[in-house]
Amino acid sequence: MSDTKANTMFAERAGAYAALCAITLVAFWPVFSLDFIRLDDTLYVTSNPGVKLGLTAEGIRYAATAIVSGNYHPLTVLSHQLDVSMFGLNPRGHHAVNLLFHAANVCLLFRLLTAMTGAPWRSFIVAALFAVHPLRVESVAWVSERKDVLSTFFMFLAMGAYVKFAERKRAFTYARMLVWYALALLAKPMPVTLPFLLLLLDYWPLRRAGSGARVRDFARAIPKLTIEKLPLFALSAVSCAVTFVVQRDSGAVRGMESVTFAQRIENVIVAYVMYLQQLFVPVDLAPHYPMTDYSTARVVLCGVLLAAISVAAFLLMRTRPYCFTGWFWYVGTLVPVIGIVQVGNQAYADRYTYVTVVGVTIAIVWTVGEIVEGRTAIQRACIAVCAILIFVLAAATYRQTLYWKDSIVLFTRTIEVSPRSSIAHKVLGLAHAKGGDVASALPHFQRAIELNPLDRDGAFNLGTALLLLDRVDESIPYLNAATSVYEKPADAYTNLGRALMQKNLLPDARMYLLKALEINPKQNDALLNLGIIEGMLNNTQQSVETLADAVRRAPDNADAHYNYGIALLNAGRTEDATRAFEEALRLRPDFPDAAAGLEQVRGAKPPDS
Repeated sequence: MSDTKANTMFAERAGAYAALCAITLVAFWPVFSLDFIRLDDTLYVTSNPGVKLGLTAEGIRYAATAIVSGNYHPLTVLSHQLDVSMFGLNPRGHHAVNLLFHAANVCLLFRLLTAMTGAPWRSFIVAALFAVHPLRVESVAWVSERKDVLSTFFMFLAMGAYVKFAERKRAFTYARMLVWYALALLAKPMPVTLPFLLLLLDYWPLRRAGSGARVRDFARAIPKLTIEKLPLFALSAVSCAVTFVVQRDSGAVRGMESVTFAQRIENVIVAYVMYLQQLFVPVDLAPHYPMTDYSTARVVLCGVLLAAISVAAFLLMRTRPYCFTGWFWYVGTLVPVIGIVQVGNQAYADRYTYVTVVGVTIAIVWTVGEIVEGRTAIQRACIAVCAILIFVLAAATYRQTLYWKDSIVLFTRTIEVSPRSSIAHKVLGLAHAKGGDVASALPHFQRAIELNPLDRDGAFNLGTALLLLDRVDESIPYLNAATSVYEKPADAYTNLGRALMQKNLLPDARMYLLKALEINPKQNDALLNLGIIEGMLNNTQQSVETLADAVRRAPDNADAHYNYGIALLNAGRTEDATRAFEEALRLRPDFPDAAAGLEQVRGAKPPDS
């Protein structure tokens, strides 16, 4: 190859990468103004004490063993810790890293397809469609889905190493592939199907059974090609076993009593078609689509469609091998998340399409490319259509990304397009409550528990909202129910104790607060309220000691200092009470009760507790 031709190819390739990065950046530009989302971002980042350690020795030890939201993915935890070390809890930096990984994945996909097929234009179109399709928004705009973009990054690196190994059979290249694959699995276990995907690539485009792509030749080559991938299969098996055990033990796997096998199969059939529908018509996208019952007619129709496409892919295996590889890329990579083993209560999810629909895109682009091959005018028209399509999809992605601005905007939109999503109502209620608007949160908590009475958070959220709105009598049954089902029973016992305290049922309230502290000795709110109750029961010395402990545990809590001041004043320790009220006012200058307490202590008149 001449230097001039090599330089031209380099310039063209560099221009392609630059164009892909540019359209990706434009389509996802709104991510730089997005906030964290209350769904999972609290678990993965903002309220995760292990992640907030940053990338430190202690943080690394946490990442090695942490189970987050029923998942074991230490590499993802490490990446979040690195973000915290670099950006703190500023969401802009976390979102920027997600976008950076997505842009890298776009470029890796283009490089991979070009290396396998020698067709840069078709590879560019597939990569561009992958870059800007609205189905990508969930994986890019949601900080918690770092695991998606991170695992795909290493998966594409592993696939690139495999392509090189297929060419030269070097042990070092194979070892590098194993390392990339292990890292992909440590970020998220979804790539467990990679060994099967590589078998598909062996048929086309790598044609490792011969350039003629004869089916018989490939069938005879399968045993040898499979043996070659045994280390990959071993990594997959280990990852599957670890994932299942972790998710089962954390309660994430739903049993047959909640979702029957028949319901799972029906959902699998419909979900495969729904993903195709979203690929071609990406409208009304949402972070949660609840499980639902499907009509027999719909299930049968979807089943017939899937069977027809699969048969067609087999029939075209010789003449259009990319259809076979592309279709079964889609079918196979979806298997881990399609719902046979049901995790969560979603019927399907946009994030599960991040890698899977690439196969369908390849099949379509290569089919159209073959049809228009040698027809210059039609080729130019196709390029124009592709450019328009990429522009339209990028605009739709930009708009979809705006919905991820914050929890209130996102889940208000989710309820518009998926009104039966109990999770959307729950998270929207939590977002309103976090912002202090409990009245707006209440109807969403009520709707959430109507849609999913078995939700472990439902009774606690609704009971707490009613308590905060001074609807104490209504709150008590929900809080009582929450003590046996809520994942943080100490919180449920604490709020139940608070409710009973407001009803002046002090012995019962004291009992539940002690139960909360027995479950979680670090439950500071329970300790604070227990100290108040001891004072109301005229156990003055016990009240002082308990509230002193509450102040030691939470020195920045103005309420703790205020109530400690009341206990001290009732014990006749006016100087100590003065200091407690002053500290409460220092922490919260606009604290009228503490100001009144200070005035009363100066007049040596005990305030009401």
